[in-house]
Amino acid sequence: MKLKFYLLIILFSLVSCKKQIIEPAKSENKFYDKAYDFLSTSEKDSAFIYFNVAKNAFTQTGDSARIGNSMVNMAIIQAEKGDYYGSQEMSLSAIKYLNKKEEKLHPILYSNYNNLGIVTKNLGDYNKAISFFDQAIAFATSQSEINTCLNNKANCFKYLKNYDASINILEDIFKNIDPVKDQKGFARVVDNLAYIKFLQNPAYKAEMKMYGALKIRKNEKDLWGQNASQSHLSDYFAKKDVAKSLFHAHQMYEISKKIESPDDQLEALQKLVDLENPINSKKYYKIYVNLEDSLTKIRNKAKNQFALIRYESEKNRMDFLKAEAQNIENRYQILQRNIALGAAFLALIFAVFWTQKRKERLKQEKDFEVKSTALKYSKKVHDVVSNGIYQVMSEIENSAEINKNRLLDKLEIVYEKSRDISYENLTGNADADFKLQVATLTKSFSSDILQTIIIGNDEVLWSKIQPTLKTEIALILQELLINTKKHSQANKIILKFEIVKNSLKMAYSDDGIGFGNTMEKKNGLQNVETRIFSQKGNLTFDDTTGKGAHILISFPLKNG
Repeated sequence: MKLKFYLLIILFSLVSCKKQIIEPAKSENKFYDKAYDFLSTSEKDSAFIYFNVAKNAFTQTGDSARIGNSMVNMAIIQAEKGDYYGSQEMSLSAIKYLNKKEEKLHPILYSNYNNLGIVTKNLGDYNKAISFFDQAIAFATSQSEINTCLNNKANCFKYLKNYDASINILEDIFKNIDPVKDQKGFARVVDNLAYIKFLQNPAYKAEMKMYGALKIRKNEKDLWGQNASQSHLSDYFAKKDVAKSLFHAHQMYEISKKIESPDDQLEALQKLVDLENPINSKKYYKIYVNLEDSLTKIRNKAKNQFALIRYESEKNRMDFLKAEAQNIENRYQILQRNIALGAAFLALIFAVFWTQKRKERLKQEKDFEVKSTALKYSKKVHDVVSNGIYQVMSEIENSAEINKNRLLDKLEIVYEKSRDISYENLTGNADADFKLQVATLTKSFSSDILQTIIIGNDEVLWSKIQPTLKTEIALILQELLINTKKHSQANKIILKFEIVKNSLKMAYSDDGIGFGNTMEKKNGLQNVETRIFSQKGNLTFDDTTGKGAHILISFPLKNG
């Protein structure tokens, strides 16, 4: 943002102080631009109003730099109107909007801190004012700005009657000022330095330097400077030459009316009241009282005016925010209603979909249950009836003599088991003497052609096996024997049982043709695999076509 300056110079008490109002390039904010238009025509009240409106608009867009700049200009206008407390508050509030790290904002920061120094000095807090002037110097962009702040500091020390400090500052300014390029500044420092040395030492000869400064100010047509010179000269001659002191007091009064500075008029009138004869003194005293009353009313009116402008602006902003909040609340309620309706609609769709899927799932579960039940009974018939009958047939085939009663007993057992299928009694418990059951089962498949050998079939081993697992082992063994006899063309079967590391190992092998026919293997041994896996067992086939079948089965033992 390209910045340009124009200076508003205000005399506070006996000192000339500069306050800069920053005027940037045109912006998109019409209120901001209009404020500067009013400022350029010295319509300060209107400028204040538009800066305030612009500030609120910039608040909406988050343009903190222009918020701060608007507030600085408002503070300077308030200071000019004598609203020192309002100006101080506004300048302090502006600081948080101005980023001190941004160099382009340093001119605004300089003006703000310089304004704080001036209004704080006018409120009588000189030490705090000095601190503000020091901060202003940190953001100064020219020697002229630095000199202005230093001069203001020197005057604060003057009011504190610390004349040494004031003189030291002014002498430093004197060393750094160019009397040709800055004649106004040169005249100011010469006049102030001579005046403060006189205050420090009333015997100091300051007349020539003061008149020299006044001559420069007249040549430069610097009315504010001439006003200060006339004030200092009147004070200087007050006890030396009353006529000269009165002359300069009259000069100051006339100039102060030209520059429309009521504070300087009051100061000049105070001098006239003290210096004039009783008749004229009384006249000037009446003028002084009337002017003071008028000035007090004007300043009180300005304070109230600025406060009212800010109040109305804040009230309008709050009303707008309230309306906006209500609008947002209404939109939020509509959104909530729409979300609720949408959620209800989606819930309805989901409910219909879920109901349909549930029906399909229940139908699938029912179909699966029917199939599972059919498969279960088919398996039971196969395990209990078919395999039982095949075992009896095998025994008849392999026995030289047939014991009719024994044969009938076995058939009776098969019959009873087949009848119990309808009562969910699978195969009954394993025989109490499982060793004998295994031996009998294996023997029933032995013949002159097929020899069966059992290793590890002893009571100690089977005592460690739970009854349910024994039943499953009997059915598995039965299935393996049947498949071997039907398909393997084997002459020898070796069956080995052992317990290894809390697992029952069951090795089954024959010397037949193996499992060359994969379909036959799948159908014939499917029940074996199912039963093994139902007991969390493992099954390993070692199939070499033409060289026999080797099966390793293992079951975890619950009790070790």
